Amino acid sequence: MPVTLKDIAIRAGVTSATVSMVINNKPNISEETRKKVLKIAKELNYYPNVIARGLATRKSNSIGVIVPNLASSFVVRILQGIKSTNRDIEYTVTLFDTIGQKENESQLFQRLARERRIDGAILIGTTVPEEQMKIFQDESVPCIVVARKRDVLDSVYVNNEEGSYNATQYLIEKGHKSIACVICKKQSLPTEDRLNGYKKALEKHNITFNPEIVFEVDDDTIEQGNQICERILSSNVSAVFVPAGDMVAIGIIKEAKRHNKNIPQDLAVVGFDDIPAAEVVEPTLTTVRQPKLEMGDYAINMVVDKLEGRESGIKHKELQTKFIIRESA
Repeated sequence: MPVTLKDIAIRAGVTSATVSMVINNKPNISEETRKKVLKIAKELNYYPNVIARGLATRKSNSIGVIVPNLASSFVVRILQGIKSTNRDIEYTVTLFDTIGQKENESQLFQRLARERRIDGAILIGTTVPEEQMKIFQDESVPCIVVARKRDVLDSVYVNNEEGSYNATQYLIEKGHKSIACVICKKQSLPTEDRLNGYKKALEKHNITFNPEIVFEVDDDTIEQGNQICERILSSNVSAVFVPAGDMVAIGIIKEAKRHNKNIPQDLAVVGFDDIPAAEVVEPTLTTVRQPKLEMGDYAINMVVDKLEGRESGIKHKELQTKFIIRESA
């Protein structure tokens, strides 16, 4: 039989109401009584009925982390940042993987928010339009968007335009005048910001933007990099910047080598993200590092601050990228 408040009260020689006040950390209880009740509760292995408490308060003591694809190393690093926060939090973190299906994602948002299955939410790389994200705001569920800036919700993101600018400028300073760019169609990626950074660097150095050497892939995968590589090689560029992501850049490197091209002598390659594989591909990948651990850490702390009343209003946190020079460029 589970231990009840009455069991603790009998052992402690107090009323069940007093035990309830101690368990729920209410004031006006002497320190001596508080310590006595908590000691007995621990001895009896008492655990509060969280479900019943949640029904009464409409609180679940849970933060939902919603991701489009759990297999993504980018997502995994952000999750590690959430897990490794140096702050003690009294919330269970529950993971939901939507596998990038827009309809499922939107439906999940509505169910979680309206049924109060979570007290707060962290959305990583969501593709859902802003108007559908407002369900969290409408239901007073604090929500943080990670990796994209959203006007209607709090967000943690990097300056993608600056990161792309720095990468393109590096290639220009290395003597490259014909630099291809590979972007991705995925809605979860800030493609426009990254393309703008590329264009601005070209403009600063008086290099005419050529849309014919801007290539597009459907997804941020090695296979997509393999497939686009032949078109890049046919364009006679000396370098390629890949804001579509490191996986695409790695695919380009592998396929270029299969065509007997030397990297970076025949084709310099720069990626975006700095995933773990960037350090093991041959040659190692020069890339733009996103502070993924920091994004996760900021996100969990922001949502807890909202839940505990320390923050109000919409807040945005912009982090900076770092350019990592390796062997591919």
